[in-house]
Amino acid sequence: MSSRAVGSLGLLLFLLPWAAMTGAIDVLACADMVRQVKASSWPTVQGTITRSEVETVRSKGIKYEPKLAYTYSVDGQSYEGSKYRFATFRSSDSGYADDVVARAPLGASVPVYYRPGQPLEALLQPGLGSLELFLLMMLMPFNLVAFWLGTMVVRGWKPQPPLLSTFFREDGSECVTLNGPWPINRVFVALGCAALGCFVLGSATGALTAPLPVGVAAWGVIIACGVFAGRWTQVRLKSGHYDLRLHTQARSLSLPPFSQRKQRLDIQWRDVRSLQVETKVRQHKGRPVTSYQPTLELSTADGGERQEDIASFSSQEEAEALASWLRTHLKVGEAATGERRSA
Repeated sequence: MSSRAVGSLGLLLFLLPWAAMTGAIDVLACADMVRQVKASSWPTVQGTITRSEVETVRSKGIKYEPKLAYTYSVDGQSYEGSKYRFATFRSSDSGYADDVVARAPLGASVPVYYRPGQPLEALLQPGLGSLELFLLMMLMPFNLVAFWLGTMVVRGWKPQPPLLSTFFREDGSECVTLNGPWPINRVFVALGCAALGCFVLGSATGALTAPLPVGVAAWGVIIACGVFAGRWTQVRLKSGHYDLRLHTQARSLSLPPFSQRKQRLDIQWRDVRSLQVETKVRQHKGRPVTSYQPTLELSTADGGERQEDIASFSSQEEAEALASWLRTHLKVGEAATGERRSA
């Protein structure tokens, strides 16, 4: 079994419980949304609020939750309910709880919607609202992680792509795309960040109890962010922003932005003395992470030398493949010669 398949199997073992957990929560959330919509057609009776307060729960900080109780009668039989909506929400911000309690003050007479044939099931506010849409925003980052893990698992079982894939542009340059992000990754990140931001902002501004158009507008913002991120990434890829370009006629090498190099850098072949693959080890969460960076040794105008990193790879084979391709074209080795090559 290849190392890619082994890594894919490890991701699969993590994906299965993650997907099961998020899927179960998604099913419950969608079921509540369906029940909220159906409740709009339920019969109503007048009820009386017997409890209306904000409950403070101390669990990993202070959380606030609205607590309601009301009595109502159906066909002469008395019942007691406690649901405001099917979805419940507990937050570190008391705004949502305060708003619910203000809408149902103690002793108030309110319409109670009950399920036909099962009058024990009742609530005060039927219909789809912003709360359900904002709760879906909270779930979106978890679902996106599951989708991303799934794509990585599938990718791991596909045939190994070529270590180096070159192509020609209209100007005759031979190119390799370096460290170019997948558009889908950028879309996922944009969607997740926008959803989380809208949810936090909505919780802080009381939008969870706002009319439905507010939640719909927030989802419009999230979708727009995803579309923009995908289009922006595609445009940059198509324009060659991440391409290393080798101009044979001009005998020049153009490096894309990387790390501390914020702008594209053009280098004359005659200034390249050598090319080596350097091994870099850094600590990430207490564990060593190894990367491989093809690095040019360049001659400077004052007769000195400097190094320029081309890109970073997690695979040594990919780094060596790029280095070998460049050495063949630039006619340099791993160690610099004593003489500066002429054009």
